[in-house]
Amino acid sequence: MLGKDTAFDVVSDIIVAEDFEAVRHQVMYQAISDLAMANKSYDEVMVTDLLEERNQLNDKCCPANYFAIMSLVPNISFSSLRSHAQLVKRRSIRRQSIAQFKFGIQKLEDGDNQTIDVNNEVMSAIANLEVGSGTNNYARVGTLMGGMIERIAAAKDGLNNFTSTGFSEFDNLAMIDAGNLVVVAARPSMGKTALVMNCLSHIAKYKEGEAVFFSVEMPSDQVMDRLASAEASINLTSIRKGQLDTDQWARMQRFISDEENMRLSIVETKEITIAEIRAQLNRIKRETGGKLSAVGIDYLQIMGGLHGQYKIDNISTITRTLKTLGHEFNCPIFLLSQLSREVEKRPNKRPIMSDLRDSGTIEQDADLIVMIYRNDYYEQKEKGGSAKLDGMAEVILTKNRNGPTGTIRLAFEGQYARFTNNMPIISDLDVIPNYSGNYN
Repeated sequence: MLGKDTAFDVVSDIIVAEDFEAVRHQVMYQAISDLAMANKSYDEVMVTDLLEERNQLNDKCCPANYFAIMSLVPNISFSSLRSHAQLVKRRSIRRQSIAQFKFGIQKLEDGDNQTIDVNNEVMSAIANLEVGSGTNNYARVGTLMGGMIERIAAAKDGLNNFTSTGFSEFDNLAMIDAGNLVVVAARPSMGKTALVMNCLSHIAKYKEGEAVFFSVEMPSDQVMDRLASAEASINLTSIRKGQLDTDQWARMQRFISDEENMRLSIVETKEITIAEIRAQLNRIKRETGGKLSAVGIDYLQIMGGLHGQYKIDNISTITRTLKTLGHEFNCPIFLLSQLSREVEKRPNKRPIMSDLRDSGTIEQDADLIVMIYRNDYYEQKEKGGSAKLDGMAEVILTKNRNGPTGTIRLAFEGQYARFTNNMPIISDLDVIPNYSGNYN
């Protein structure tokens, strides 16, 4: 782990220092953990300095030649770190279980304890080791009723924990909860990336915690261009060409001034895996205040590990794990997904659930499935300049695990890479934006 960027974040949710058997390993891991939690590098120099400061660089704690000895041990790959951490955890549980059994035997041999009480104490302690904590993960109905009444009363007063996306009609329909897996699906150029970025930027501004967007398809500078275009109402093409007039420069400066500290992180990666997502989220959570508000991933079908004959099984693993991550980090996860080309072969090109690529596993794991349809795109594609455009998009909620489904209409402003609640005003004097561009 020494000097490996994000290595601590890969394993920090699995092991603690006490899980290591050797004292020198406990001391070393605790030093790495303390440095990482302080957002400092944990290479050999920094760890050595901290151990010397703590007077732990000695034969009792950590021998001075420890690093020289460790240099002889073959390096493990970054992808294997989590498996090794799980091995350390299993052996830790085994040692602690043995210790509990020995403790029970000793108490029984003393002869002053009730056998059933000792057995219960030992089995309870071992069960807690397996669970990973001493807390109960179950609750009786009667216990849960009090919380339910409080939630109903709070909702009546207009207070709830739903995540607002900035689109009021959609929020009233979707009621997105922390931990929800929200799949946003569409054909290319419908605006799915724009919609999720619009949601994340709103969440970043108005909800506590850091929002995170994983961009596999698009470099981070292009994501930033889109964000600035949407937030500052500056034509995306003007930004990319550097052709901003005086008024646009003023709006750009206002955007930079107002949103410099926007709680939104963009992670650019060529091939993202679940292990890397977890590591990055742990790191961002630690470095930005300990809480995440929402996560967006663009997009499912180009994530790492989705190749070959086991693609369907791998997609199932990914969607199931992402759902678990949502609960682990207590925030909604927006997962973008492509739709099948079969949509293009139908007269009515509004997407339906079965249009999801590898749809069975996605349908099962998603809490909400959102699909986007823009008739303007097909009108202009078929009729060119003679097409009559209304600037509208249909956002179709085809699955809602805990609420109703339905369709809402949003204005699509392609030149700004954004959706809005406002209906566009169209007259003969209006300049109709070019909707044929790739605003995926």
